[in-house]
Amino acid sequence: MVYTLKANKVNHPINLSFDKEGLRIEGDLTAAKQSKTTTTVCCIPVPPGKGPDPTLLPIDNVFIINAFYHARTKMVHFYCVLPEDRTKDDSPADIYKFMYSIDDDKIQEAEIFCDQVLKQAYQDVKFGKRLLVLINPFGGQGKAKETFEYHVRPIFESAKCSLDVKYTEHQGHALQITQDLDVEAYDAVVTVSGDGVIHEVINGFLKRPDAREAMKKVSIGIIPCGTGNSLSISILGEKRGFDPCYTALQVIKGKPMALDLCSIVYDDHRYFSFLSQNYGITAYADLGTEHMRWMGDTRAVVGLMQEIFSRHTYNINAAVQVVESDKKRIQNDYVTSFANETRVSVNELEGEVVDTIPNLSEPVPKDWMVIDDEISFFLASKVPLLSRGMLSHPCALPNDGTIDLLLVRGSPGITKQLDVFTKVETGKHINCDIVKCPICLYIYMCVYVYAVWLIFLSFFLG
Repeated sequence: MVYTLKANKVNHPINLSFDKEGLRIEGDLTAAKQSKTTTTVCCIPVPPGKGPDPTLLPIDNVFIINAFYHARTKMVHFYCVLPEDRTKDDSPADIYKFMYSIDDDKIQEAEIFCDQVLKQAYQDVKFGKRLLVLINPFGGQGKAKETFEYHVRPIFESAKCSLDVKYTEHQGHALQITQDLDVEAYDAVVTVSGDGVIHEVINGFLKRPDAREAMKKVSIGIIPCGTGNSLSISILGEKRGFDPCYTALQVIKGKPMALDLCSIVYDDHRYFSFLSQNYGITAYADLGTEHMRWMGDTRAVVGLMQEIFSRHTYNINAAVQVVESDKKRIQNDYVTSFANETRVSVNELEGEVVDTIPNLSEPVPKDWMVIDDEISFFLASKVPLLSRGMLSHPCALPNDGTIDLLLVRGSPGITKQLDVFTKVETGKHINCDIVKCPICLYIYMCVYVYAVWLIFLSFFLG
């Protein structure tokens, strides 16, 4: 069904129409003009000379965050988060506001029209979410507060979200907050930070006696303000995963997606990981450049180059339960899974999360792969991208119940290692002869134990 509404902009007639595809604005002659990015503007940038009539603007439902009739001003208001350049899929986004006057005899039509726009825009998604926002003012390049206030808060408030904003004051603060959180009071916890605060939020939830119920009720939203933002770019891509406006839209309009976690146990300590577990060159490249966080993505490149040219190798004693080791089959299975993507529903288990790992006192099963050798790389990950330009695990899937391992034994020559490094941006390094990339369920590593299984962690995904 198509809804229509006649409105005005100053003395110029505007025709508004709406159907299941989205909102169309016909007759706004200023719409074709490019405008500088601001928090709120009254037009939408459309590149001149491209596509159909520039005064006819189709706006997809996913971009519409609010629509209402304002009785005092007798105007309809439409708030949208739109790409600045709508001809590019990965263009940065910004918030836009459209306002048009309504004649007295059209007021009831305007109210119905806005109600229908809002209903369709939020189909199967809650309008006015209750958000707990955790801001790490010290993470990354220290711009989290500024990013939230300038880019994100206007979007959340325009979408009528209820906001409870808290600043993390010390390491482990976010863990304490989510461990004690009243899960009935919020729809989502939104981290304005890098991956570190996300790690704390997850571990805080999983320390609760009602961990599974809590993570079913409260999803996690991400506003990227860290150095690498690995989880965000793995979900949304290397450009949109760094865009605060687009990720804010994901929090508002996205639907929860289940994500596997890794349970890591050593001695009597246990915690959960959602990114990578590494040993060898990648671990020391990270640790050795901790003081270079100000460099952003370049930090990872510098660290890896230092390790490669130093020709370091590392002793390891590990056992791995391999699900699949054939590279071609792994790549084909990924293509099939990606083409037939379905949302994995959370299961109905309740209470605490209990490990299903084998007993450490028992001998390693005979069908496990044993690694007792010198290695260069030992990098396991649940996400494909560890940073921009580093597609380390191109076949990683979010909720397949396994973890992808990247393994390089011994100390290959610098040329071979650089060949791997130069191909990692496109993921083609897994085809190099020196690289092994089995898909695993469990990893024993000296006194370290890694176990993977699907639990009820949900992130907003459009």
